[in-house]
Amino acid sequence: MKITLFKIFKTMLPIIRRTYAPSLFTIDLLDELFDMNPFGDGSIKCPIHDVIENEKEFVIEAMLAGIKKEDVIVDINERRLSIEAVRKEVKDLKYNRKESFTGKYKRSFILPDIADADNISASLEDGVLTVTIPKLGEPKVTKKKIEIR
Repeated sequence: MKITLFKIFKTMLPIIRRTYAPSLFTIDLLDELFDMNPFGDGSIKCPIHDVIENEKEFVIEAMLAGIKKEDVIVDINERRLSIEAVRKEVKDLKYNRKESFTGKYKRSFILPDIADADNISASLEDGVLTVTIPKLGEPKVTKKKIEIR
């Protein structure tokens, strides 16, 4: 079995995440880098997105113009929120110039510890996917003296 630097690094990703970003709202770009295929039709594209935070929630807005609701999947696995969408090509059109692309979009996020994963909601309106992630509240830091017996 041939061991490459990429295989070693990919194996270390969970440790790197736990050590350096345990509670930050981070984009899981490292996994996407190793999962994407830069050649051929199977390559993964990333939509433009914004991550907004206020006192009560996090909001992710992804620009998915031209994509139907049934072609979008939003799921969560442990603390990893993934947005996937497929933009299908219209076969009957003759393009003079084509700057848009068709194919699969994918973006993943690592949720912070204060995200309420059980109450996430999503909506798609006017080409903008809005994913709302409520906060559980700030973690309480308690300080007390422990008696030594």
